[in-house]
Amino acid sequence: MNTRAMFRVALPFTLLAVVVMAQEKPPTPAVPTEDKPAAAKPPMKQIGGLRFLDVSELTVVNVDVSVSDKKGPVPNLTANDFEVNQDRKPVPLTNFSAFTRRPEAKATPAPAATTAPAPATPTPEPATPAKREPRFVAFYIDNENLMPFDRNRVINRMVEWIDTNLTPPDQAMVVSFHAQSMKILQPFTSDPDEIASALRSVKKFVGGRSDLINSRQRVEDDINQDSSSSGSGSSSSTNYTQVLDEARSFSREVRNNLQFSVRSLQDLAAMMGGLPGKKAIIYVSDGLPMTPGAELYYAIQEKFQAPSVISESREFDSTDLYDSLVRTAISAGVTLYSIDARGLQSDSGIEAENRSSRSPLAAAIATSNYQDSLLYMADRTGGIAILNANDPTPGLEKIAADFETYYSLGYRLIPTGEDRMHRVQVKVKGHPEYKLVYKTTFIEKTLPTRIGDRVMSGLAFDLKDNSLGIELKAGAPAPSENNRWTLPVEVKVPVDKIALIPDGDDLIGFLMVYYAARDDEGKQSDLQHTEHPVRIPSSDYQSVRRDQITISTSLLVDPGIYRISVGVRDELTNQAGYSLARSSVHPEQK
Repeated sequence: MNTRAMFRVALPFTLLAVVVMAQEKPPTPAVPTEDKPAAAKPPMKQIGGLRFLDVSELTVVNVDVSVSDKKGPVPNLTANDFEVNQDRKPVPLTNFSAFTRRPEAKATPAPAATTAPAPATPTPEPATPAKREPRFVAFYIDNENLMPFDRNRVINRMVEWIDTNLTPPDQAMVVSFHAQSMKILQPFTSDPDEIASALRSVKKFVGGRSDLINSRQRVEDDINQDSSSSGSGSSSSTNYTQVLDEARSFSREVRNNLQFSVRSLQDLAAMMGGLPGKKAIIYVSDGLPMTPGAELYYAIQEKFQAPSVISESREFDSTDLYDSLVRTAISAGVTLYSIDARGLQSDSGIEAENRSSRSPLAAAIATSNYQDSLLYMADRTGGIAILNANDPTPGLEKIAADFETYYSLGYRLIPTGEDRMHRVQVKVKGHPEYKLVYKTTFIEKTLPTRIGDRVMSGLAFDLKDNSLGIELKAGAPAPSENNRWTLPVEVKVPVDKIALIPDGDDLIGFLMVYYAARDDEGKQSDLQHTEHPVRIPSSDYQSVRRDQITISTSLLVDPGIYRISVGVRDELTNQAGYSLARSSVHPEQK
C-alpha cells in the first residue's frame, strides 16, 4: 500500500531528506507546504476517524495574578475585587480560583456530647479547593556565565529549598548550559532527591565566566596604563586607538557568545510551550550583558576624556536578543525567574577579581550592565529577579510564593483564527497600593501552532497524548557522503483513526505531519511539516481499515544520538497524535 515521493529541507545543523510513503493510489508526491488552518466544520459523510474537534468554540483565557502589599501576599480576594481588560476593553470573569502554598487548617473534632444535643442548623460543607494542573519548573544553570564559587553557593541553597518545595503533582527538571550547548541533566520529575542529585552534579563543570573576567581585566589594565602615560585629551593618540580596538574586539566576542547563551535559553522556553499549566524557568548566572563591553567604553571615556566613545558602544546593544527571548517565553506561557549568583555587588570599584580597582562609575556600569538583563527578562514575563543577595534563600521563597500563591482569573475569548498577541491589564479595585505580578501579554494560538509547540516540546519532554494512535520507529542508519548517515524513520497511522470522505470511487483524507529533531549536543532542527493525502478505493476500505499507513522519513545526519519528535494532524477532524523515537547514529565517529 505504499508509494514514494521525496523532498528536501535544510535544517540548522544538518540536511534533512524526507521520503513520504502512503497508499499505492495515487502516487502523488508529498512536498513541504504551508501549514493549513484548522477545519471550521465537521466533514460531510465522514467515514472512519475520530469525532470532529471544534476549535472555533469560545475558549477560556486564564490570567494568573500574584497580589502583594508591604506585608506579603494578599489573601481572601474574590472575583468581584478584580478588574480585567483585554486590549483596553473590560472583560467579565467567568472563572476564578485562589491558590496558596500555605497548608489548609485541620478541622478540630467537636467534643462528645453528654446529653442529647438540641437540633442545630447543619454546618455547610467547606469549599473544595480549586483543582489545578501540574506546575513545571526548569532549573537552568548557565555554567558558561558563572564563577564556580558563586554557582556552588547558590546550588547548596537551592538543594535545601527543593527538599521542602517540590511535591507532586508539580515537576522540576535540571538543565546545564556549558560548551555552548544546553544539556538536560534531569528530565521532569516530582522526586526532590533526583533534582538535588542533578544540581549537585553541576558542580563538576568548570565555570566559564573566568575567561570573560580575565579578558576584560587585560583591557582594563591597558586602559589604566595607557591613560596614565598619555594624559588627558589624548583621544587621537596611538594608545587611545589601541585600547579602543581592544574594547571593540572584546565586545564582539562577548556579543557572539551571548547569542549562544540567549538562544539556548530561548530554545528551552520554546520547548516548554507544549506543556500544560503553569511553567517557569529559574535562570542562574553571574548576569548577562545588556551591552557587551559597555563598562570598557565608560572607562575609556573617563580616562581619556572622550565623551563621543559612548555612542560607539551602542553598536553592541543586545536588547534585540532579550526581546526575542521574552517574546518566545510569552508565546510559550513561560515565566522567567532570574538569580544573580554573584550576590551583593560593590559600587566602590574594588572587586576580588580585579588587580586594580575600577572607578565608581565603571563599577556601577559593570553591575547594572550585567543585572539589567536579569531584571528585563523577569519583569517582561511576570517573574522576579533576585539580585544583590549573598543568600538566595529569601529570594527563592519569594519565587515560591509568587509561583504557588496566586489568583487565576478566567474569561472567555472568541478565537480569531490567527496567531495574535493580546494585551491584558489587571487591577484590584480600590487598592492602587497593591503590587500585581502577571503576564501583561499573551499569544492567542491557532491549532496548527499549538500542535507545532507540542512537537517541539517532545524534543525535551515525553509526550503521552496520542489520540490518533500513531507509532514512530527509527531504523538502522546507512552510510552516506562526507561522514554522514541516512537515518530511516517510519510514522505509522491506523487507517480507522483517519477521517475519510467520498471522492468518486475513492475515499480521501488529509494528514499534516510535523517533524523536529535534536541531537545530544543540543543542536536542534526547526519545525518542519508536510501535507499528505490518503486515498483508498471505497471497495477496499473494510478490508484495510485495520491496517496502518506508513509515512517514511530519511534524515541525513552527522554521527550522534538523536531524539525525534513527530506529530500528525487529521485535517478533517482537527485531531492529533504524537510520538517520539531515539536513535544512536555511530556516536563513536564524532
